Amino acid sequence: MERVLRARLSAAVVLAVVFGAGVLLGLAVSPPAPNARADRGRGDDAHRVPMYMQVTPTPTESQQARIDSIFRVHRAAMKALHDEFRKALDQFHKTYDPRYQALINETREQIKGVLTPEQAAQYDSILAENARKRAERAQRPNRE
Repeated sequence: MERVLRARLSAAVVLAVVFGAGVLLGLAVSPPAPNARADRGRGDDAHRVPMYMQVTPTPTESQQARIDSIFRVHRAAMKALHDEFRKALDQFHKTYDPRYQALINETREQIKGVLTPEQAAQYDSILAENARKRAERAQRPNRE
């Protein structure tokens, strides 16, 4: 009896840990809600107060002008860095994606080699349906 209770308790703990890890992973991976983006300054900036304006006493006009010039310089540098990153990412995908797709195709072919002809045909249908759904999702505009 004690063994059964211990097993149930262990199972409950494992389920709780897996559930918690799933929730944390979901929060880390999912895009922020539109309202959260507005809080970061990508939406309605009327309600957003820059952090440097939250200090007391509030920066003088002279300080604000200097801060604005700092932002202008760093904004340009950040844009240049983002552009560089996008170019590097595009190059990475040109190199990586074909190799990745080839590995997927090889894996699928080997799996089909294990299946009966009927199973392989069903497997092909499942793969085709998944590819169709992926293509549909890619066609949809982002909801952001």
